[in-house]
Amino acid sequence: MDKISLPVNELALQPFTAFDPDGVLLVAGTHERANVMTISWGAFGIMWGKPVMMVMVRPTRHTWDFIRTAPDFSVNWMHAEWADAVRICGTQSGRDLDKFAATGLTPSPAARVTAPVIAQSELTLECRTLCHTDLKPEQFRDAALLPLYPQEDYHGLFFGEVLMATGMPRYRR
Repeated sequence: MDKISLPVNELALQPFTAFDPDGVLLVAGTHERANVMTISWGAFGIMWGKPVMMVMVRPTRHTWDFIRTAPDFSVNWMHAEWADAVRICGTQSGRDLDKFAATGLTPSPAARVTAPVIAQSELTLECRTLCHTDLKPEQFRDAALLPLYPQEDYHGLFFGEVLMATGMPRYRR
């Protein structure tokens, strides 16, 4: 797979379909100790005059401790051939399983962040954490969202400046 460096302002990602259909994986930690998890919710755009990716992690997830303490993270878009790996990363806990070994995914050193990237990804965003905030039930104006949290494990929102994008040329507009 021949990946290239992609200018962030030339990425061909649609905000309402970027997390469909093949799967997106979040990696937090260091090359020595990291966790990977499937994410289906997130956002990206310009905040504070910077290109920013926002990812959501629940405090009940194993990734929580990694992303809260690490200075950065990577977001990795996977091809459909990796659907089983994406499923495992979304249904199994890193507390009980080395997801990299179980799925055949390869953590590789990133160019600009300490978190690994996934070698098999089609597109990777390397992000430096700028801000973190936790959702609270009293913040929800639409009560219909509250049933999404039956365990009351409200997401933390992690905003990362996109320092680098690498991927297949088709991700460049």
